[in-house]
Amino acid sequence: MMPRRIAKSLGKTMIHQTGNDMSTNNPYQAPTADVSTPITGGVGIEQIARGQKLVIYAVLTYLLAAAAKANLAWVGWLVLLCALVMGLIGIFRLAAGMGYSTATKIILLILMFVPLLGLIVLLVLNAKATRRLRVAGYRVGLLGASR
Repeated sequence: MMPRRIAKSLGKTMIHQTGNDMSTNNPYQAPTADVSTPITGGVGIEQIARGQKLVIYAVLTYLLAAAAKANLAWVGWLVLLCALVMGLIGIFRLAAGMGYSTATKIILLILMFVPLLGLIVLLVLNAKATRRLRVAGYRVGLLGASR
């Protein structure tokens, strides 16, 4: 066993030779990364923004169709058909941008044909898209996302 005094002097000699002080170089420290900057680029985010805009327009058109069906039956059905088409395209774009599987996309598209469930699907996907767009640095208002 080495006396304490000799060990201290050997330790100082090691620091002077290598230039590394053990107190500043911690091998057990976790790696650090800058995670405060949001992910802004990518085709997926742009696709989500375009799909969300269509979903929002589909929800508004859906509500307009409900009001139009009460007064003008055939006009209401025509507006409802437009809302359905916008919703289908918007859901497909949103699901593709969010990375959903093909089976999930098909299920969401089929659910659009059920009257009240289609509106609920649109609203839930809109909420998920809003959350993802805000994380990516977009401002989301009533009629969609903007930078």
